[in-house]
Amino acid sequence: MLGAGTERAVQSSNLVSVLQRGAILAGSTGSEGKSDIRDVLTSRLSQYYSALGQDQVSDVNGALENVQLRTAQEALVVIEQVQSIVSPKRPDANRVPTPGQTSENDAPEELLGTRDLAQLCTLLSLVFKWAVEPLLSRVSASIPNTTPGGRRRTEVNIIDLTSVPEDYQLLRSILFRVTRLLLLSGVRGSLNATHITSAIVDRHLGDLLKPCLVLGWLPKSLSSESVLPLDDLRPVAMRLINTLPVSRSVTALSGILSGQVSLVYVQKICSHLMSRQILRHNGVRGLFIALFAEEDVSGDDALLEKLENVAKLLRSLPKGMEENQYYGNIVQQLLSILSAEGDISSSHRRAAAFSLSRMVFPSDEKDRTGALVSRILSPALQRPFLEITQGLLFDNGSSSSSADIPCLAPNQAIQALQTLLTNTDPSPELISSLLTPIVPPLYALLWTFDSVKTSEPLLKTIVRGFMRTWGRLVDGPEGIATLWLVVNGEGGEWQVDVAGAIARIEQTNAISQLGMFTPEDLRRAEEAGEFDVDANILHLRPDPKHFVAFLKSLDRSDVVSDLFVRLLESYRESKAAHEADPMRTLLFLQLIVQIQNQLSSGDSALGILKRPDHVLSFIKHALQTAAQRSSKVDETFASRRQTGLKLEDLHIVDVDEDDSNGEILEADSDDEDEPSIQREGSDEEITSTALNLLLAVMEANPSLNTQTVPILGDIFSLLESLAKESSEAIKPLAREARMVLTARLASSSISQAPTGSTMEAGESPQGTYQKALKLLQDPILPVRAHGLLLLRQLVSARLSNDNTLREPALDRALVPGILGIFLQSLQDDDSYIFLTAVQGLAAMVEGFGKDVLKGLVEMYAKGLDGVGSMALTRLDVDTRTRVGEALGQVIKRCGDALPGYADLLVPPLFGVARASHLPTALRTSALSLLAQFANTSAVATLPYAVDLTAAMLDLLQVESVPVVHKPRDRTTQVSDATSEGGLLEESSESKVDPERSKRRQDAVNYQPTTKDSKIPTLRRSALYFITLLARAFASQLEMSSGSVYALPGDLMRRAKTIVGYVTATDEDLVVRVMARETLEGLDNLAEAMLRL
Repeated sequence: MLGAGTERAVQSSNLVSVLQRGAILAGSTGSEGKSDIRDVLTSRLSQYYSALGQDQVSDVNGALENVQLRTAQEALVVIEQVQSIVSPKRPDANRVPTPGQTSENDAPEELLGTRDLAQLCTLLSLVFKWAVEPLLSRVSASIPNTTPGGRRRTEVNIIDLTSVPEDYQLLRSILFRVTRLLLLSGVRGSLNATHITSAIVDRHLGDLLKPCLVLGWLPKSLSSESVLPLDDLRPVAMRLINTLPVSRSVTALSGILSGQVSLVYVQKICSHLMSRQILRHNGVRGLFIALFAEEDVSGDDALLEKLENVAKLLRSLPKGMEENQYYGNIVQQLLSILSAEGDISSSHRRAAAFSLSRMVFPSDEKDRTGALVSRILSPALQRPFLEITQGLLFDNGSSSSSADIPCLAPNQAIQALQTLLTNTDPSPELISSLLTPIVPPLYALLWTFDSVKTSEPLLKTIVRGFMRTWGRLVDGPEGIATLWLVVNGEGGEWQVDVAGAIARIEQTNAISQLGMFTPEDLRRAEEAGEFDVDANILHLRPDPKHFVAFLKSLDRSDVVSDLFVRLLESYRESKAAHEADPMRTLLFLQLIVQIQNQLSSGDSALGILKRPDHVLSFIKHALQTAAQRSSKVDETFASRRQTGLKLEDLHIVDVDEDDSNGEILEADSDDEDEPSIQREGSDEEITSTALNLLLAVMEANPSLNTQTVPILGDIFSLLESLAKESSEAIKPLAREARMVLTARLASSSISQAPTGSTMEAGESPQGTYQKALKLLQDPILPVRAHGLLLLRQLVSARLSNDNTLREPALDRALVPGILGIFLQSLQDDDSYIFLTAVQGLAAMVEGFGKDVLKGLVEMYAKGLDGVGSMALTRLDVDTRTRVGEALGQVIKRCGDALPGYADLLVPPLFGVARASHLPTALRTSALSLLAQFANTSAVATLPYAVDLTAAMLDLLQVESVPVVHKPRDRTTQVSDATSEGGLLEESSESKVDPERSKRRQDAVNYQPTTKDSKIPTLRRSALYFITLLARAFASQLEMSSGSVYALPGDLMRRAKTIVGYVTATDEDLVVRVMARETLEGLDNLAEAMLRL
């Protein structure tokens, strides 16, 4: 032990002495005061030799290059001495150094501190910068260069060759000395595990390999007497390259290639060695680590130029190597990067995907490697979906039967495909070549994912993305042929689990499953509600509902259209064949029905139906069948044919409605609020399918109209009864179809009309009209709303130069069509469409005057006399109240011009309000319009003020419902029955119980056709009218002091008495509050009258 300690002390002493001399060369002593670098280096060398006890060398005072070279040589000496001290005494060739591992022989290296290591790195830099690099430059300049064609290239530079032999020998010596630092035991030994070795490998590997390549692989044809090949450097260089990690070797080689290497053979051997490195285990990943180090740190995307260079490098076949062997290795490594689920950076995935895409579809058309790579790549990605998963279920470690084509598990293949497609440029050819052969199994897998609720959602999203991407990029014929394979049931069966493991299994026999399900089981399941309409209880493959939903998600109308036609033809053929499989026939039928249900509306409907003649015949037959089942169908309207666009054809409500087939309903009957047509579920489904098909056909064929296809006229006639008398599910579809046909009919009827005067915007009114009609036929709601907005702008009055309104610059022949469109839009359930239609009708009245207003008033009030008024349906009431909304806008916009329309508005509205046989909702609407009329213009109300006020008071007196308190005993009940003042008699309705009173209050909300005049909304409207009239007249009296606005005194007294009684006794709280407000208005009016 004493000898070992003494030896270690001696080593430490020697190491300190060597490091001190090295500090002199590195300039770490801090005693320099000169600024000239030559003088500084000369001074360092003098101090260095003094420390050694030697005389100064003669070339120390020479040129700067010589001084630098001498400094580098002495620095190498110091490094060699340090390496000899800290290196293990008995190196083991089989020993692999482990970070942090120390032993007795490693102890001297522990004496190196951080400053010492930095000093050694500086000395190494001096060796390569001032010795290896300049010597190599002078030696390389003496080597003749050749062009890629083999011809000698003439150098223009003048080269001094006198010192080349000395430079060559010195460079040779330095290289072998440096390599001995790394390989202490020779080429067959391991790397010397010291800090100096790590510094050379980390910082100067490229600087060392470059001269090794220049001299070690120097062709004999290019050698000379002074510069000879150094064959001994080849095994050293190969040992270093193959021993170090791929990333370090590739970094060094790529640094050499990217530098200024003028020797062609060096470039070739460097590329060859890099290709060999790539073929090592994880060689491609090491290449990516070396080339994308900056991107991995910063997180930025790799530049396209760098990706192109990587792809070019990987595509380059090494000389003397078979294509199948090389590309099989590269593709396998790239797929391992794509399918890995570890810490693979995005830049590596992007580079792998980009390289594969460039291999399959090279930019150079003459490059024939694409077909070879495709034959390797496609089976590797597609085989997991096309073959039964081998081995245990959910085992991802399946082996490959071919060394060239790697085998992946299905989930690994999904991961690789997803990474490849999302990290490369969009290429329809690449996507089609990879996904088209596996679309049937991918769809089967997607159906399995959707069927198993516990399936992995991420994998489900990825597979769904594959299918949608393929469907939107594939060519039409190829897509149809591939989807027909899905219809034929190809794709196999799959199993999935919660963890995301998937496997293709042997296909089971669906018939056995069906046989186990008895009719009794079916009956019980149906009674329990376990099956919906679209349930696939017969296990049809593909599932019709799911498959059509998938087709809809593709958004490929051309493919779905041709597939739909092919399904129709196959169904007809299967139906006609006697030996056809009934399950196949049922599958075709179910697919056709599902396509009609799911793809006959929305964006996916565009272009689906390219043969409208047969479809329109089906639509007409379906609608006629639905109409014949109704007991309320108007036979005269159904038999009428559309011969042209007329105003009466565009009315929502017929002027003279024939009620001979109707049934007079009682005023308080609940039956009148139910749909008069009772259909079975299947009949309603057929009707809905027909309407959806009609909308799809009209959208897919913009040129269809009643002139080109007369059957549309018959369909248009059938639609009105469906829009009026059908279920709530059918009415919106029928209204939308009528709107489309109305716009198409209007568009075709004015196709030959003369063009009107151009508008200020430069577009003719007819052009704007045609544009609006086209937008109205669009299935998207905002687009239809914009079409209505254009029509509203078209019919709005224009401001002339003298600031007066004039009629719109629009041909009056277009007015009926526009009016019909607005009336159709009044029935729309969307609030924006409805409000736009209301504003459009108001604008038409403002632009075209009394003619349009007269039509609106007739639609609102005409036909309410006699028997016809007793059979008003909910739709009739809704239509008239919606027209009333338009009249309200007209009244508001008329303003001071309202007196000119008083005789046209007030009498019909007054007639509706006082008609007790009409629904209460309609009477309430008329009272609200009269109140708005009075509030807008007091002057226009003057001729009718007394009569209207008296009528409102009569209504309040007759229809008021006092509060009935529940008596505590019979005596209290008799005493409470006495009426106050004897002015009003208590009606029989005052005896109702509280529950019936509540039902009466809510009746108008749920029964729009009720005629119960005791409903509070009627009294509220009457009070609202009196309030607004009193306010308007009081305001006019204060401003003008005109006695014409004063109401008779007896009428005022009667009004205050009745309203006061209502305030005190009415059962409705809102009525009592409004009555108090009315009393305040009457008091204000009375005060204004007294001030006259």
